Amino acid sequence: MRFPALLLIAIFLIALSPGIAQNQLRPIPPPGVAIPAPERTDLEARAARLGEAVARLKTAGHELWPDVAIFHKAADWALRYNEFFRAEESQRARQILDAGLERAAALQRGESPWTRASGLVVRGYVSRIDESVQPYGLVIPETFTPRSTHRWRVDAWFHGRNETLSELNFLYERMRNPGEFTPPTAIVLHLYGRYCNANKFAGEVDLFEALAAVRKHYPIDGDRILVRGFSMGGAAAWHIAAHHAGQWAAAAPGAGFSESADFLKVFNTQPHPPAWEQKLWRLYDATEYAVNLEQVPTVAYSGEIDRQKQAADMMDKAMTAEGLRMVHIIGPNTPHRYHPDSKVEINARLDAIAERGRDRYPRSIRFTTATLRYNRLNRDFHFGSPGPQQSTPTPHSRAGFDQNPLSEGGPVPADGFFRPSHKNEN
Repeated sequence: MRFPALLLIAIFLIALSPGIAQNQLRPIPPPGVAIPAPERTDLEARAARLGEAVARLKTAGHELWPDVAIFHKAADWALRYNEFFRAEESQRARQILDAGLERAAALQRGESPWTRASGLVVRGYVSRIDESVQPYGLVIPETFTPRSTHRWRVDAWFHGRNETLSELNFLYERMRNPGEFTPPTAIVLHLYGRYCNANKFAGEVDLFEALAAVRKHYPIDGDRILVRGFSMGGAAAWHIAAHHAGQWAAAAPGAGFSESADFLKVFNTQPHPPAWEQKLWRLYDATEYAVNLEQVPTVAYSGEIDRQKQAADMMDKAMTAEGLRMVHIIGPNTPHRYHPDSKVEINARLDAIAERGRDRYPRSIRFTTATLRYNRLNRDFHFGSPGPQQSTPTPHSRAGFDQNPLSEGGPVPADGFFRPSHKNEN
């Protein structure tokens, strides 16, 4: 759960902000609690045995070694970085280490039963960012069989804020709790997202790397991938849907936040954020990218009396300005949680959308971005690569952008946002 470099830089800049006194800062995650010396000694011995087993599997080039390494890393880092936040977590660590040792022994026998299992499964992959092993959780439908040719819908779920969500606690939870939604015809992918960053930066990459890992191990339908989440996970769903709109069959953000200024009320006090900070919000704020949601059906949810209803209200305002209508399901007299009746409606709407699947080749496209970091709807529709670019429609690529506003001499809009559009006349 060590912080990525960009996040550390952000924390450093915040610490230097004149409006934040040093005594207001607190460590996140919080300091851990001490565990008895005999328990620590036992855990360190188990972790050492598992670490040796992981090293042997990795050296042997076993494809599934990350599925074992996630258990070692979770417990080892809890020990190393004082990330036991409650006394009972030492027992969790013992169970996690034992599960890892069991998997290691199975692989050494040439077995991997979790790859064929239904229900709750935890797995891992090696990230291209830093070559670290990252965990993810799965809910595999009971009807899953390894030999089936059926291609599964995938619902990617972004978790809410939890300052004690170490990798140890994430694995423990994902081995026991299926989560808020478990569609019987879908694989649910629970993302760790590198702790609590609303799936920005390295957390954003975690989504795509975890999806690639799931594609590698399971037959999934690339046209029926949905992004969902609640609270901080709702913020992640807004971000991912607006910034990568053409890749999803649907998006279902619940609560959360969708922009910076109004949610944080930063202009209600002095000093106001400097201009350079406000400009950086363009990387972050989903409201600025609202027109992109023309490409992805979006079913938003809010509790009627939840402060975080503000997120959907701001997106509704931004989408209305673009001539788009947002579906917004509101739980009556409900605070920060899902209303049972609303869950039924959300599921019904998403099931119907998923049945149709993603429209790979829309007849018209409107798209905006302020940065080449987000210069594509999907692999077929993108713009702004270096040098001249032209997309020719084909039977398998019905639309494309035939302009490159970032080429040498191209005009730069005053507000910094490019808005290419395309309409297929065929």
